[in-house]
Amino acid sequence: MPTNFHKLFAFFLLGAVLLLMGCNLSGAAAGGTSAVTSGSESTVPPGSAFTETAGASTPSDTQPPTKTPNPTATYTIVHLMTPVDTSGTTRFITDLKTKDYAAQKKAIGGDDFSTNRYERPFTAKEMVYLPDVDLTRVEMKIQSPWVYITFEFAGPRAEGIGQTMYGAEFDTNRDGRGEYLVWGASPPSGTWTTDGVEVWKDTNFDVGGPTPQVTNAPWNLGDGYDKSLVASGKGDDPDLAWIRQTEGGAKVQLAFKYSAIGNAPQFLWNGLADAGVRNPKWFDYNDHFTQAEAGSPYPVQPTLYPLNALYALDNTCRDPFGFTPTGTEPGLCAYFGTISGTVFRDQYAPNPPATIDNGILDANEPVWPHGGINLGQGACPASGYKTASIGSSGTYSFPGLPIGAYCIHFSPGGPTVYTTSPTDVPVTLVADGHVVVNFGVDWVDAPR
Repeated sequence: MPTNFHKLFAFFLLGAVLLLMGCNLSGAAAGGTSAVTSGSESTVPPGSAFTETAGASTPSDTQPPTKTPNPTATYTIVHLMTPVDTSGTTRFITDLKTKDYAAQKKAIGGDDFSTNRYERPFTAKEMVYLPDVDLTRVEMKIQSPWVYITFEFAGPRAEGIGQTMYGAEFDTNRDGRGEYLVWGASPPSGTWTTDGVEVWKDTNFDVGGPTPQVTNAPWNLGDGYDKSLVASGKGDDPDLAWIRQTEGGAKVQLAFKYSAIGNAPQFLWNGLADAGVRNPKWFDYNDHFTQAEAGSPYPVQPTLYPLNALYALDNTCRDPFGFTPTGTEPGLCAYFGTISGTVFRDQYAPNPPATIDNGILDANEPVWPHGGINLGQGACPASGYKTASIGSSGTYSFPGLPIGAYCIHFSPGGPTVYTTSPTDVPVTLVADGHVVVNFGVDWVDAPR
């Protein structure tokens, strides 16, 4: 039988052990300051505070932070690389400004729910205008290793700080589905920060649903941008994406590493501002909501007006980078070009002999102000899209044509006239392009 002394000793020993365990449990619950470094798989519990340290040469702690459910834990994110100042523009997209019609609580264009285009810088129901959501221009600058996206909007809004998300989608295989979304919450100052900045990836290619850009609603079988690559500096690379104000808050600028989108050499991209839904997993929004649920910014659609579930949203058309668009890419911006030319007399000329009926407009060959031009869309033969007559100057022109493939057909307009050049000419018109197609004619009684 144990003595009273032994019982007393065992009692105190048990108490000491329990006290030691209690101290350890308290320390784990209280947490501590841990460094989240590149490559760490740790996550910060929702509501946890964290601080950023920019310019550190080495992480202060190479060990992953202790996972804890305590929402008051503080984590230090050590940044090794920040964006630099840049100037110039690689590409830009302009967007309709709705500000001039804000008092009327309506948009006058730019919104087409069926094709995933939005001009909705208003609150739901009351249609209160939100100038910081009203995009007017979005610029992209690639300066390796960074990609910069600058957002210009109708005006800043104090309530938008930390709330309005500015972002860009990147469609790297040009099929109308965004593979990457980079966006960030409106920042409070001109200092680069990772607070509120997120990079998302669609790993299973379901952004846009069965038919990209076109509404498939109601369709909720996808999960949109489903993988978070970084959020507020938390991820495999804390330096992946940043945001700041520029020009005293008149603009917002994102910067992210080109590697975030796989250093894609070609892509379609577009800008957006979202102070409403802000849910990457519901892209594209016109698949998640029906138009009746979404509402409309147009009073001329009384059964849909005003905005409802889809509000405080503006996006741009899609701009090509690194390739020449065909004009058939989903969501492509409306680019235009011109086709023009001259009808000429492919006149006899003894010297040099190459100028005899060669189908080429040579010097001093006169114009032929007769006949007509029929323009068709697509591959030759095609006609019926537009027509043009040959003026007294012997010229014709089709300005403001959407980019794409065309077929130009020339009718000489005379029984004795024959053409010295092809009468059907295929043309591919690129953005801001000007294609010149001339047609030569001659007649049987011309001197030889």
